[in-house]
Amino acid sequence: MKPKEQIGAYQMSFLLFTFMTGSSIVNIPGPLIAYASQGAWISLLLALAAGMAVLACVLVLHRKYPSQSFIEVSRAALGRWPTVLIAIPFIWFQFHMASGIVLDIGLFMKSTLLRQTPLAIFTLSIFVVVALTVRSGLETMSRMFVMPMILVIAFVFLVVLLLAGDYDVTSLQPIMPNGVKPVLLGAYFAYGFPYVELVLFSMLLPYVRSQEHHLLAKGMYAALLFNGFCLLCVTLCTMVVLGPMASELKYSMFVVSQTVDMMEVIQRIESVMGFSLIANSFMKASITVFVLKETFSKLFSFREGKLLVFPLTMACFLFSMLFISKGEARWVNAVTVLHPLVATVCYLLPLLIVTIAASIRKKLA
Repeated sequence: MKPKEQIGAYQMSFLLFTFMTGSSIVNIPGPLIAYASQGAWISLLLALAAGMAVLACVLVLHRKYPSQSFIEVSRAALGRWPTVLIAIPFIWFQFHMASGIVLDIGLFMKSTLLRQTPLAIFTLSIFVVVALTVRSGLETMSRMFVMPMILVIAFVFLVVLLLAGDYDVTSLQPIMPNGVKPVLLGAYFAYGFPYVELVLFSMLLPYVRSQEHHLLAKGMYAALLFNGFCLLCVTLCTMVVLGPMASELKYSMFVVSQTVDMMEVIQRIESVMGFSLIANSFMKASITVFVLKETFSKLFSFREGKLLVFPLTMACFLFSMLFISKGEARWVNAVTVLHPLVATVCYLLPLLIVTIAASIRKKLA
């Protein structure tokens, strides 16, 4: 059944760009360079290619069942109980993602700007705003995210341009100083964060107006390509500005923005990059919680899914506090090492199973 709320194909594509760019535009360069060194840009291109393949799978499923979400297609193709088994890891990782995105905002604020403020204050405040945003609906979200996202991209490219005189292109050589393996490890990291996460849009595509389905694939691929371009720009900028130090810094683009100094007039614009991280992460967290609400609603046939928003958001907050209580080092390890593998098991594998089962059932029907 088509949801009552409907948005355009290009609005959905913009939501995909917002979701994929999200916190990754600030968080990806440092860890990616640590894995692949000067070959980080190659890793990013390989991960983008993998993301294109995942998106193709999502669009194939939508093309076959345009009015049904991933959970609804799974129930029709596999039955009720197999769908529940598939949904358990699918839902668990959505909790993990939403908690991690907001937790990252809190850790950033606590480590760079407001060091004495308790972490729980940041995370709870963001989760409250996320819950209110999700309750407003997908149509409202698709409209309200436009201006913040445009400002974020403008700020990021402003920093990139202002630093053009400080670029040292020799930092890009040699391209693969340690062979192919580090480049593949970097691609593995970037594939897991953020590209495999776009599987969540299999829950949102039924919101696209039926008369605009023919525009969806073009818009979604364009959004993903532009996301890859933005990540490639900030990664290269980080490499040519910071050189070997780039791999040692967590929020490397934030540090890059601190180096901007033009005639003692344009200085200390790292707050712009801080705004970019907070705004992007907030928007990505809102989309993730919306998908979490949709998954619960479709799985348990709730008619009033908005009633689930605040309980689910509070559960995400408690999950984030439980996770960070075990230490920040464990959190960093989970994001950089385990995240791609777990995302593949929880997101990509269920998508492939349902797509194959639905295609077989469609042919036999």
